[in-house]
Amino acid sequence: MDFKKYFFIGIGGAGMSAIALVLKGMGNQVSGSDIKRSRYTAILENEGIKVYTSHDPSNLGDSEIVVYSAAIPYDNVEMAEARKRNLDIMGRSDILAQILNSKKGIAISGTHGKTTTTSMVSLLLRGSDLDPTIIIGGELNELGSNARCGKGDYVVAEACESDGSFLKYNPYISLITNIEEDHMDYYKDYGNLKKSFLKFIENTSKGGFVIIDGDEVDLEGNTGKRMVSYGFGAENDLCAKDIRYANFGSSYSLEIKGKKDGKIKVRLNVPGIHNVKNSLAALSVCYCLGMDLRKTAELMQFFTGVKRRFEKRGEKKGALIFDDYAHHPSEVKATLAAAAREKKNRVVTVFQPHRYSRLSNLLGKFGKCFIECDILVITDVYGAGEQPLLGISGKAIIDELSETGFENSMAYIPKLEDVVKYLELNIKKDDLVLLMGAGDITRVTEELLKAKGDDDKLLG
Repeated sequence: MDFKKYFFIGIGGAGMSAIALVLKGMGNQVSGSDIKRSRYTAILENEGIKVYTSHDPSNLGDSEIVVYSAAIPYDNVEMAEARKRNLDIMGRSDILAQILNSKKGIAISGTHGKTTTTSMVSLLLRGSDLDPTIIIGGELNELGSNARCGKGDYVVAEACESDGSFLKYNPYISLITNIEEDHMDYYKDYGNLKKSFLKFIENTSKGGFVIIDGDEVDLEGNTGKRMVSYGFGAENDLCAKDIRYANFGSSYSLEIKGKKDGKIKVRLNVPGIHNVKNSLAALSVCYCLGMDLRKTAELMQFFTGVKRRFEKRGEKKGALIFDDYAHHPSEVKATLAAAAREKKNRVVTVFQPHRYSRLSNLLGKFGKCFIECDILVITDVYGAGEQPLLGISGKAIIDELSETGFENSMAYIPKLEDVVKYLELNIKKDDLVLLMGAGDITRVTEELLKAKGDDDKLLG
């Protein structure tokens, strides 16, 4: 790293703030700007990082390099000022590549499960006194943040495939949780997406490992890398057997291929079969690093989750209120399956579609993932900067479900403020209420819990 004074444009994003925290921990001067304050900007300011809440050329001060997020337009005034001064300008992924490639990088990729798996790996390595550097796309409960600068040999980071930038990394361990159709605005078709993941594997450093979900990821041939697989099938190197669910958690027996010294008990305090898979992925990392799996398996019970991943936010009228980031059909289906397994009364789901392009490409799959809902509310699309597409709105999901014969109650309520009113009138004691989506749907959670009744409970 050749610079000491960094300025981040869009510093309040999950990925940008994580990089900023690590650079600050490495002894650099870090500042940045964003258009509004958030949980992430509060974390940054608590670490002594100056955050401006407007874009202005003077914000750059004596910075030597400008780092920008993908959401920043070319004509941004701070970008223009950086060009005027002939400062170095780099994207977030370029800085992450420098950090990840400077040590033994553990890069966790896949269509979904990245944040939780990265968080689990981080917990296990920290609990084993390996002091890793951590860069996560969500806020790890145990960490109280989305990043930390460690002094150990490892960097644990999410490797997002959305724009192909994960191909800049040369990790010691490359992990793929799954490969499903997504980000077609960039890849155009599934074949290009899969080629990108194969290239990601090829970039694994010499002597490193590739870890895959052996039940789901088909690499079609020998990659020439040291491969480790995990899953439920006995052919995998790490396998989960005798899975049991209870009290928003689970347990299973971990079997290691070729090992004769008995099964290892694993307990999880996060719900769902998808989290069993995530934990297998995390334990596979420990397996590749030669760690004691019995000890790391014991640490897994201390994982309590990530913000907005089946996060319990409180109670309203005796109903449990949960917030979840799920926005891809497979994520939605997995989260709802976990909810249905734990429900006492009804599963009430509010889903906010994320991006017009994703909804357009995956509409048929969205029509098949809400089967576990007793009551389903669909809002309008959170565009995330995209322009609307003709005929693509939240109502398209309702229409798709109607055609497939979905028989449970459903409603299209475009505006979030109207969703709050609907829930206040319709939820009942012992309902499990899920607010789902990658946009600003969490506003509904906050508004719903703001006006507390006698039986309501608001968590932190």
